[in-house]
Amino acid sequence: MKILIYGAGVVGCTYGWQLSKAGYDITVLVRKGQKEVVQKEGIHITCSDFREKIRKDTDIVFKPTVIDELLSNNDFEYIIVSTNKLQLSSILPILSKSAGKANVVFFQNNWDAFTEIDKYLKPEQYFFAFPFMVGGGKDDKSIHCAISGLKYSNTPLGEKDGRITPRVERLFVALDKAGLKPVISNQIVVWLITHYAVAAGLSAGIMSAGSAPQFIENTPIIKITMKAIREGLAICKKMGINPNTEKANRLYYLPLFICVPIAKKIYSNDALQLMFEGHINHSPAEIRQMIDDIIDSGVKYSIATPNLAQLKSYISS
Repeated sequence: MKILIYGAGVVGCTYGWQLSKAGYDITVLVRKGQKEVVQKEGIHITCSDFREKIRKDTDIVFKPTVIDELLSNNDFEYIIVSTNKLQLSSILPILSKSAGKANVVFFQNNWDAFTEIDKYLKPEQYFFAFPFMVGGGKDDKSIHCAISGLKYSNTPLGEKDGRITPRVERLFVALDKAGLKPVISNQIVVWLITHYAVAAGLSAGIMSAGSAPQFIENTPIIKITMKAIREGLAICKKMGINPNTEKANRLYYLPLFICVPIAKKIYSNDALQLMFEGHINHSPAEIRQMIDDIIDSGVKYSIATPNLAQLKSYISS
């Protein structure tokens, strides 16, 4: 199986590295001008892996095949798109011309880009997944990642229409072999949209607090965050997406005196702390866009979002 990682960031390189360790043929698409350097020096990854009972820290140089241009006559079975969501508009025209016969797998946050994707790709050309196992940040020289070992951390994947297809099952096998806990979802769109609402509120709360460690110590901010998440989920419901069909969302509907202590316990997990820190430091522009998307949708669907707006004001100031 040949897999292209489209986007040499934290998620793409970590998933690519793990799939390569499992025996799969991995290629990474890098920006123009970076190919020779990456081919020569590889991709430096420092990883904190929490999948076993004891944290395992690894410092490696990942040396995949590297390309800087995607051609339509490629022989990839899968193209995993793991770029920042803000880059999607520039990527879709390229995929439309050059994906060839490959299955495009979108590994991104998605709120309302489904229609845009359909303008460029046919349904049989793509499906969705989400890298819920991995997070972190990067600098000029290295990728710093965490791989979660939490019970509910996994890699959901599925077809937009809910069918279980051979191409989804084949990728499931590859991810499973790589220890990335795939779960086939028959409602991946529901998962993605409700996750977006949760991630926007949670990221806003963490940025407002200043850091992931400060967030779990700040009860007032956590309360506002839980209410901001509820606002986002209320918008989902108005859109025709039922948040209650995903078990993970049930936490946010509990009374605050129950919800807040549980949230503190969950979010104090070492792997999640590293993942949150990496996200707010590495992708602040994406987070701000996610917050704006929820607030704008609130206006569209007549759902007030005062708590999310309050968190946004903290970040802006």
